[in-house]
Amino acid sequence: MSDLFGATASLAFDLLVRTVPVVVLGVFAAEVLIALRITDTIARAARPVTSFAHLPGVCGTSFMMAFLSSHAADAMLMDHLHNGRIGRRELLIAALMNSFPGVVMHWRYLLPVYVPLLGTVGLAYFIILMAIGLAKTGIVMVAGHFLLPAPEGQDTALPLAVGGRGSGWEVLDAAWQSAKRTLRRILPIMIPTLIIVAFLIELGVFDAISSYLSDISTYFPVPVGGLSIIAAKFGSFVAAASVASALLVAGEITGREVIITLLVGNLLSSFVLALRWFGSFYIAIFGPRLGTEIMIYSTVLRDGITLVVIFLLAWVWL
Repeated sequence: MSDLFGATASLAFDLLVRTVPVVVLGVFAAEVLIALRITDTIARAARPVTSFAHLPGVCGTSFMMAFLSSHAADAMLMDHLHNGRIGRRELLIAALMNSFPGVVMHWRYLLPVYVPLLGTVGLAYFIILMAIGLAKTGIVMVAGHFLLPAPEGQDTALPLAVGGRGSGWEVLDAAWQSAKRTLRRILPIMIPTLIIVAFLIELGVFDAISSYLSDISTYFPVPVGGLSIIAAKFGSFVAAASVASALLVAGEITGREVIITLLVGNLLSSFVLALRWFGSFYIAIFGPRLGTEIMIYSTVLRDGITLVVIFLLAWVWL
């Protein structure tokens, strides 16, 4: 029992160190950008996206931030919500759109593994992942276009700051005071949630779910040799790529079957990943109710598109 609590404390500390500072910086950065009226300048790059989705300009700043840090980007959205700059439905649409930059930036981790191990097959798999992410974002943009009212005026950014900027220290102090009000709402939920998630991980709850889900893979168009890739995928994408590479070189599985199998592994493991990191990301930042909604919408959209792609590849790519 003492080992369990010790491991939980270590993992919880690691999650807190990796998550809380980024969220604090994200909220503070949002307030600084708004105080300096820089949001319009940054948001211009994302204006075609936010304008079509009927989102205010401040959401464009968050979208661009998501290319650097998804935690900071979503913390910005919560700051905008708490300060009345965006509404609840606007936050839902913006948060779902913020997932695409995160998918794009995965190239830093995926390409150095998949391309050396799988060659053109690995590159094709990565391109398909990007296409799935793009399709998801497109669907969300269309939903925003029809569900949200069009922003009034030509400038989609909301006028937030009033009066002069003041000195640099005054701006920073005002931004920090505003950020603290938002952090008082976020951190009391985030910290205990991260601790609970760490405890469940060390207790083996998510590993048990992974073991159960790996058996469901027999219902998908996956060759017998591909089952070992799916089992490895529940451990890590590096292990899955390594197993797939060995099978591909040995001629036991084709490039097409590797891609389909990896996609099935993504589909099955996404449920576990959503649960495992649900607390350390969605609930921790957005709160229980809003975080649950965003997680469900995001997972259903991504997995639904992935499922369609899997069967299209199985039936069309012969």
